[in-house]
Amino acid sequence: KQWYQRRVAITAGQRVQVTDEKTTNELYGPQDATQICMPWCRDNTPTQTLLGTLTRGVILQEEDGDVFATRLCQCAVFFGDKRGVLTKLERGQRVKIFDFKTRFLPLYFQHLQSQNSGSQGGVKVVLDPFPDPDVMLSFGQRWDDRRPIENTLIWAKVIHMKSRQLTLDFTQLFPPPPPIVNEDCIQFSESDPYDRLADAFSLAL
Repeated sequence: KQWYQRRVAITAGQRVQVTDEKTTNELYGPQDATQICMPWCRDNTPTQTLLGTLTRGVILQEEDGDVFATRLCQCAVFFGDKRGVLTKLERGQRVKIFDFKTRFLPLYFQHLQSQNSGSQGGVKVVLDPFPDPDVMLSFGQRWDDRRPIENTLIWAKVIHMKSRQLTLDFTQLFPPPPPIVNEDCIQFSESDPYDRLADAFSLAL
């Protein structure tokens, strides 16, 4: 269930935590960071247990188009894309979780060049998957093919807006091809007299 969505500039920092009290203690990271507060659960549930380990939160910061995260909380935090390539944030270390300049843009332009070459009769080159403009964060749990991130207890999505716009522009210029239907999998029964009667009736209308 989605409970919060907000568009922000995070140059000064953004703190994801469970308390809405403004803190000036350096234990909680930059004092001018924008706070995003997760709601408490009333019942004694695994979700509430996880929230209890998020007191110091996770700091998100933007620098030259890239996004960095610093895990201060006890709760383990994993980041990655929906394909399930995960990395664990080590506590107290500032880690780049979205590389716009040296990962997203080069892959974007490779796909753009490949599409342009194909439309001009050239040879298309097999490329890595199109870069994802989003970064997924999961708190306390990993996700994989068997358990999508939406099925974890607490998760968040960080959207890089410039990359999202480039992705939207790309899909408008080069719409994905329709899915290929395997005709061998299509099943139907032979027509019976009632089917032929219905066909004749529809032609008479």
